[in-house]
Amino acid sequence: MVRHRVRKRGKYINTASALVLLLLSIIMIVLVIRSVGSFTDPLAPVSKSNSTVPVKFRIVIDAGHGGKDPGATGASGAYEKESNLSLAHQVNEILDQDPMFEIKLTRTDDQFIELEERAELANEWKADAIISLHGNTYEDENVSGTETIYYKEDSIALARALQNQVSEALGTRDRGVKQEQYIILSTAQVPAVIVESGYITNPSEEEMLLSSKGQETVAKAIHKALKKYFNGKQPSHQTMSSPDNEDQQMIEKTIYYNGSDKDEKQVALTFDDGPDRIVTPKILKILKEHDVKATFFLLGNKAEANPDIVKLIAEDGHIIGNHSWSHPDFKNLSAVEMKQEIENTQTLIEEIVGYRPTLFRPPYGSLGKDKLEQIHEMNLAVVNWSVDTTDWSGTPSEDILELVRQQLFPGGIILQHTANGKNQLANTIEALEKMIPELKDKGYSYVTIPDLLQIPAYQSE
Repeated sequence: MVRHRVRKRGKYINTASALVLLLLSIIMIVLVIRSVGSFTDPLAPVSKSNSTVPVKFRIVIDAGHGGKDPGATGASGAYEKESNLSLAHQVNEILDQDPMFEIKLTRTDDQFIELEERAELANEWKADAIISLHGNTYEDENVSGTETIYYKEDSIALARALQNQVSEALGTRDRGVKQEQYIILSTAQVPAVIVESGYITNPSEEEMLLSSKGQETVAKAIHKALKKYFNGKQPSHQTMSSPDNEDQQMIEKTIYYNGSDKDEKQVALTFDDGPDRIVTPKILKILKEHDVKATFFLLGNKAEANPDIVKLIAEDGHIIGNHSWSHPDFKNLSAVEMKQEIENTQTLIEEIVGYRPTLFRPPYGSLGKDKLEQIHEMNLAVVNWSVDTTDWSGTPSEDILELVRQQLFPGGIILQHTANGKNQLANTIEALEKMIPELKDKGYSYVTIPDLLQIPAYQSE
């Protein structure tokens, strides 16, 4: 009896368990089917956040020397190739954590790679920049400091950004940027620089650069410099290969007055009639202090008189546009005279900075339909403005600010001047110092005209 009761009870328990298990199985099957269906159903809506893959800036990090090429020997007897490699890994680790960047290393271990191959990696990958890491040397162990080397004009802004950040972060002597024709710089078809963080022949600098703290400091400075440099820019491989972007890069046969207001609150600062030796340097100083890039429409005769200022504008990473040679009213010129005004300025700018602008702004914003068509035939984008500060007339700085507040909308283009104004444009300087932080506080980001309008900055050869 006892056994029978126990068996009967056990049978009852087993039956209940089976029912529970059956119900659980059915529930699990339903859940699995629903889950699988949500992934496999071709008609299921795709999450917008998952369907948009951010396009990253491609950075090649080159650890100088390697393998049979040890590089220089430091004060401690350590080879330069070793510290270059460990720094490259540190930079890679930091940049890899930033969704803004995609990284490739020219070498990941102690191997020898030809300099041409390092540059070719960047070219084939359509990288946005290649940074070669080195340590500097000199026979005098007391020589110290940080310097950055470039060769091509398109690398100047990147070199300056890296030089400023690395030197400041390390607290080393700022030896500036220098132009040298090294193979990796001359054969790269992308912005290319050599960063020499310090002198490994200087005992104290070598000790700092070999330490984990020192290398982390350099790596973070490089990261910060790249973020600032690429702010407002587009990845070059997107520009080269994306069909949608190629359409955006086409110059419309119209007059641009503003950019799009759909994406974000962007504004472009533009400056006409320069360069000069008084106002332009002050404006450049303010822009650098606020880390803002602008567009300068230059007059040929002013550029001819101040070629060093033209170079400084380019070196600071600003965009140069054509504003004619002598600022005539184009409505009063013949077609031949108009083309001469433009072409002479194009040629001069190319002689000074190495490229011909795509942007053109007619003096006074004045242009007839027939001349507009002729200018478009010269592959130039005609750019006017949406906000006229009238600073040239002596408008007080507070009135300039009020004009901007009333007339500016996202995608706006602000017109100011760097010459040909009353009282040496003191009102422009004062207004600019207040305008930049005020608009930033309102959520605006500053971009150049090419970035705002999605058109090329310079004419291709």
